[in-house]
Amino acid sequence: MSILTIILIALLVILFFKVGLSILRFLISVGIIILCIYLGYQGVLWIMDHFHQYFNLIQF
Repeated sequence: MSILTIILIALLVILFFKVGLSILRFLISVGIIILCIYLGYQGVLWIMDHFHQYFNLIQF
């Protein structure tokens, strides 16, 4: 193998590593956003259920 081939292979490995890290960072950020939306939705459902029980207590 020539030195040029080794340098090209090293550059390709570095490029794939950086692209892989950016894709991984993107997937992690998307996962965190989806988790926040889900937890917010669950919180709204919990609050609505809590207030529903509270208003039922007041009616009696």
